[in-house]
Amino acid sequence: MKTEPTRGIRARLGRIKVRGYYWPVRTIVQLGFFILFSGIGIMSLVPAFNGTRSWVVLPIVSSVKSQAQVTSTMDAITLFLENGLFPWLPVGIMLVVGAILGRFMCGWICPVGFLQDVITTVKGRVDSVEKRAHLYWIRLKYVLVVLAFLISGSLGLAVYYGVGNDYRTSLGPLADGLFVAITPDGTLFGTLPAILAGSWRFLGTAQSSDLTLGNLSSWFGHISTLTWLNVVVLVGFVYAAWRIPRFWCRYVCPVGAIMAVTQKNSLLGMHRDPIKCSECKECETACPMQIPILDLDWKKFNDSECILCMACIDACPAGALSPKFP
Repeated sequence: MKTEPTRGIRARLGRIKVRGYYWPVRTIVQLGFFILFSGIGIMSLVPAFNGTRSWVVLPIVSSVKSQAQVTSTMDAITLFLENGLFPWLPVGIMLVVGAILGRFMCGWICPVGFLQDVITTVKGRVDSVEKRAHLYWIRLKYVLVVLAFLISGSLGLAVYYGVGNDYRTSLGPLADGLFVAITPDGTLFGTLPAILAGSWRFLGTAQSSDLTLGNLSSWFGHISTLTWLNVVVLVGFVYAAWRIPRFWCRYVCPVGAIMAVTQKNSLLGMHRDPIKCSECKECETACPMQIPILDLDWKKFNDSECILCMACIDACPAGALSPKFP
């Protein structure tokens, strides 16, 4: 008679399932790669520091202007084209990674994606955009990619045929690529640390007589118009990320636009169990990319805008969603 309550408790404990969540693991992974790719840019404040760039390029947003050890495939492509070379390596990496993982690196690896997630976390909620406006603005990143390739591709052809010097000069900063010249991460981890490093060295050796209004005006005057434009873009990036989750990934990112094509047929996708699913729409509410999950094929869905962040899995109260590979 004394063993019956014990058996009952054990039986109930045996039915309890401990649920795991993806967000703690993803946050740790994002933070680690953020420090690896972009955090080293802060080291440029040290005059003796000399970062060595790796040959590795990945389908993420990591500007060639920063001190990051890994470069974005998009930046690598435009720099190859600028010199009249076909970008076999970055294109191949994008195709292989896209075919296997889709846009997984957007949700787990990209430092710019991590910055946006931090901003959304601080805000405390995931806001949505009116459906028609959302679908309309998604096209913007494809337009920007076409524009970037028109600039870099035409310059590459001109250089290949030996007539690109004048064209390169006329393009000015855009010769390196549209998203090399104008980019928020390049400003945050490249341009601003370089300016701060110069200011740090100046303040370390300056006399009190050097800190005059005229000298300060002269110093500000030497900052180029392009740099000021990039600062404005950075401020706009932060504001947009505050208003709309993953704004850059949704509507601007050139890497995301290219990887969206491969995401449609990638081996890694998502599965929804129609038996467990009660269509409560908690998954759609939590999705930072505003994907209509309940309208997609439940067997396996690979929406072009899905960054495989697994936020929908964490939000589903019934546990109806799971990754699917292949």
